[in-house]
Amino acid sequence: MEAIIFLFAVLVIFVAYFVKGFTGFGPALILIPTLSYFYAPPQVIFLSALLDVFGGIYLLAKVYRLINWKFVLPILALFFPGAYIGAKLLNAFDVALLKTLLGLAMIFFIGLIWFNTIASSHKFKIKTSHKISLPLAFLAGIGGGLFGISGPLLVIYFKLALKKASFRAQLIAIFAFGAAWRLLLYHSLGTEVSFNMWQLFIFITVMFLAVVTGNRWQLRINPIKFDRFVAAVLLIPSLTLLLF
Repeated sequence: MEAIIFLFAVLVIFVAYFVKGFTGFGPALILIPTLSYFYAPPQVIFLSALLDVFGGIYLLAKVYRLINWKFVLPILALFFPGAYIGAKLLNAFDVALLKTLLGLAMIFFIGLIWFNTIASSHKFKIKTSHKISLPLAFLAGIGGGLFGISGPLLVIYFKLALKKASFRAQLIAIFAFGAAWRLLLYHSLGTEVSFNMWQLFIFITVMFLAVVTGNRWQLRINPIKFDRFVAAVLLIPSLTLLLF
């Protein structure tokens, strides 16, 4: 049974990080609710941050010329303290309560993804403003620290304000550094993974293959249809966390 669960985890990691390579964000939305059905949520959240660091380094090397650091650094400055608060809260909840909160958060995030696809299809755009992005960054940090999911709030705002290439590059930078910060926080607060070194090696290898594949496919798939498909798939693990 353990071997079957491990192979399933490998498959989930590949799918999650294909999405990461394709969009620049999103692996936690698939990885965390699905694997939390088999493993304790803090373990999965730590694993997600670890994989995000390695995947983020690869993607940063691909887009670093497109990153607007004057835009990204203030966002990270608010994201980091938010993530600290979230990471502290992570160890304050028992596993059953955390699964329920995670399921509710996932339903909310799925709704945000669907709103994002509707807004994208109508070509609705807004101007970038730190008056909006900085509070969102703080809230995203709390979500990232507590649930390992920091993307949806920033993704929707950026997608309405930035062109595709710039949108993807800024998110890759924010989530790469955000994952490194969360990993440091989890370690310092005593949250560790129970996976052995060989399992982690396989997970990281599969993650790299998925990110590379997704990055190469990013121009071949309609992103709106893909986002809607991901949101529909995410309903299954989200409802599972709430009902079981």
